[in-house]
Amino acid sequence: MPKRSNVFEEFLAATPDAVKPVVRELRALVHASAPDLKEQMRYGMPSYAMGGAILVYVMPTSDHVNLGFYDGVDLDDPHKRLEGTGKRLRHVKVYSVPEAKNPALRALVKEAVRFGTATRAPRKRSR
Repeated sequence: MPKRSNVFEEFLAATPDAVKPVVRELRALVHASAPDLKEQMRYGMPSYAMGGAILVYVMPTSDHVNLGFYDGVDLDDPHKRLEGTGKRLRHVKVYSVPEAKNPALRALVKEAVRFGTATRAPRKRSR
């Protein structure tokens, strides 16, 4: 039987070496903070969805990694970490593994799940 491809590992292999540890740490943070989110590759990056709606994404650049939030404009952000000028998207620029371990990021992921749960009606099951 052929070995199944691990899409995340392929993505990580193509990620700049300088930010690979940050990507790994942010992935672990999302999994630990929101274990019910489904990881999928969307738009060429790891994205984390609930009921088909992407809530969080991890986007590496050459010198940092954006931890992004699709409804970031509506999230409670008491530490004022979110930035961006888009209509809905906001992100936090993360430059190091210690920054990726900041409890404020964990709180933002949990807030994204809370907001996503509160604003998205459950899908009806077909019989």
